[in-house]
Amino acid sequence: MRQASLFDHCAPLTSAMPAIKAAMRAVAGAPEGEGRKALPDKINAVASASGVKLTTGNTRSISKDTLDKWLSPSDESHPPSLLAVLAFCLATESPAPLRAMLRPLGLDIMTEEDRKLCEYARTLIEQKKMRKRLRKLEDEL
Repeated sequence: MRQASLFDHCAPLTSAMPAIKAAMRAVAGAPEGEGRKALPDKINAVASASGVKLTTGNTRSISKDTLDKWLSPSDESHPPSLLAVLAFCLATESPAPLRAMLRPLGLDIMTEEDRKLCEYARTLIEQKKMRKRLRKLEDEL
């Protein structure tokens, strides 16, 4: 038997932000690519429409430099906020950063199709249980 440690749950957190940043980099594309250059405007549009501020300080919008700092694997002093990650996901229409965020919790994201398939499977399992119960009652009669 292994002795429990106070730090057992901390290990997944150490890799969470690097994984989130890596997922964001993969979605954003090359640093000099056209998609990366247009991304701050898309993120700012999402933030503005939602009425949220993504940075500290007086500015309400992010620049390409801020985005590059968020995505930099070596810059640990500028992690994106939770709202920034959500705005990024909405702007890029990609849940990849959220998936990386949920992985340390042992969770994943379900699409609407996944949800329907899961409900279908649950219904089939329940149907099998009901048939088994019905057969058992019939045998007792």
